[in-house]
Amino acid sequence: MQPQEARNDLDYINRVIKQTQLRIDPHAFHCVHWGVIVLLWYPLHNLLQDLGHYSWLIALAVAALLLGFGLSAGREILLRRRPRMPGEDTHVVKQVLLIVYSLVFAGSALSALAPMLGLIDGRNVPLIWGLVYANMAFMMGVVYTREFLFSGVAIFGGVILAMIFSEYNGYILGVFMGFGMIVPGVIAERRVRRIVGEHVAEPA
Repeated sequence: MQPQEARNDLDYINRVIKQTQLRIDPHAFHCVHWGVIVLLWYPLHNLLQDLGHYSWLIALAVAALLLGFGLSAGREILLRRRPRMPGEDTHVVKQVLLIVYSLVFAGSALSALAPMLGLIDGRNVPLIWGLVYANMAFMMGVVYTREFLFSGVAIFGGVILAMIFSEYNGYILGVFMGFGMIVPGVIAERRVRRIVGEHVAEPA
């Protein structure tokens, strides 16, 4: 392949990606609110462990999960009634949601089975979710935008640090997973609002 042909192919791919972004609502609000939850939940979980308040850990986990799933379910119900994105590419949106749901299911299964089977200590379960978040962000970066791809790499780096300093894994993963979801999620949400605003502003 000649250099000019290669450049033309890359230009074509970039145009396709940009056009695809104009027709996708990745529902990145999930990333934002789960990022905020993890940013608060994991360090607090680590702190309660360090202080020996183990009886509070279950209540903390239940509260965090109920809040997260409640927000996710509520926003999805609202979007089904009133979608945000005109002429949305539902195929790519379904790919994004499949990535999220399948990885959450896998993470839940591993979180339950790995400690039960003695494969990891219960204290290290956050490492599983760190890998789930890293994989989720990276895959969303492949099918959507590279902000998520960079985020996936950063979260994976955080998992490595949390493995090395395992007694502080909640503090480390809270920061990497939290901001690793919040930053690309906010960027994606702003992009959707801008595109929707431009569509509404277009003359009839």
